Amino acid sequence: MLKNSRFFGLLHIPGFKPLAAATLMLGVAMSFTAPYLSLFGVERAGMTPFRLGVFMTLIAASGVLASTFAGRWSDASGRHRPLLLLALVLAALGYLCLCVVRDYRLLLVIGIVFIGAGGSAISMVFSFSRAALPVPDPAERVFASATLRTILSAAWVFGPSVGALVLAASSFYGLFLFAAASFAACAAIVWRMREPQGHLGDHTVQDTASEPSSSITVPPLREPGEDAHEDLPGVASANDIGRAVAALTLLGLAANATMIVLPLYIVHGLNGTHLDVSVMLGLGALTEIPMMLALGAKSSSLHKPNWLAACAAVHAVYFVAMSMAGTVHVLIPMQILNAFVVAVTSCLGMTYVQDLMPHSPGRATALFFNAARVGSILSGVLSGLLVQAFSYRGTFLFCGLLALCALVLFAVPGYRYPLMWRAMRRFARTQYGKLQARRSLRGGREL
Repeated sequence: MLKNSRFFGLLHIPGFKPLAAATLMLGVAMSFTAPYLSLFGVERAGMTPFRLGVFMTLIAASGVLASTFAGRWSDASGRHRPLLLLALVLAALGYLCLCVVRDYRLLLVIGIVFIGAGGSAISMVFSFSRAALPVPDPAERVFASATLRTILSAAWVFGPSVGALVLAASSFYGLFLFAAASFAACAAIVWRMREPQGHLGDHTVQDTASEPSSSITVPPLREPGEDAHEDLPGVASANDIGRAVAALTLLGLAANATMIVLPLYIVHGLNGTHLDVSVMLGLGALTEIPMMLALGAKSSSLHKPNWLAACAAVHAVYFVAMSMAGTVHVLIPMQILNAFVVAVTSCLGMTYVQDLMPHSPGRATALFFNAARVGSILSGVLSGLLVQAFSYRGTFLFCGLLALCALVLFAVPGYRYPLMWRAMRRFARTQYGKLQARRSLRGGREL
């Protein structure tokens, strides 16, 4: 009953319902396009894996630049809606162009100018919600953000399946046309909303502008106690922030490589169908929803670094299992593991970065999404090269290695890295000395 009352309470927050509708339409548009963009590049535009990687990389790079600019501008001006509208319009125009354009060079231009810049709408809609919703309680603000993220995932439950049906009935032309209409509908909803004046969630625009970035206060990275509440202030060092962002970037790199490679692996590697792709993505999104709701409700009492470390460990197990799969049907239940990763990184990862930068919600939200986008910049070309060199299975194993690196960054405190480095150097010198001794011993026996 308590959880239900919290959900109904969100409906009474001014602006929450239109934001929820806009988030749903944005999720529908993304779920229609993301799973099939790599298939479009290979099957319709005739791209090689390397060319596809370049195409996806340039889209991601454009999104990073657009999100960074939008985050800084919105934090400085206190206005989020104009650039969000611009991003949605650009995305709609970009997918309209994909309905007819097949030339590779023109596709690169469309990807950079329209699709990449339009993709920044995801981060902007969350920073807009954090600034626009008048929620004074931090726990309720986190719960509202998690609920919006759950709505975004709900679109992925049915979006890929419906997209597969549209693709079968009207090819990529109908698919991209429907996606463009969804972006336009999202823009129409945002257009009707009012821009909050002088309000950035926790602080006013004037407060945010006057607070230096060096005065960031965050909960200490400590072992959780009985309550595990992260409400004790501490000072976040640049190393703490950089370590968290680096780990999220590695997870984003692995996740984006999966989004590019998995549809090709299913269709061309395991002789599956487009419907198999939609079933896997839909199952993953369906299982994400209860996980996100639970994490959103308990976010303020969870020790986020521990949960993010567990998420990285699960991601590593997922990639190893994917590399060992023999049939499409074996891959389907594995998407539950991936759903756990998405739920934790989306709910706890985003709020954790926002906690690290409480006075700059736009920059913090853009930084979180850009961690994933920087990973996607690298994953585009890298996944193409890995597929050509080591096939799909080798690519998944490489992604598992990236997840293990993220696990170390989340689980090991920053002060231990110099100690670990010195221990590794001592171990290497010891092993080298033993090797030299064995060689000398063998050389003496030969003489």
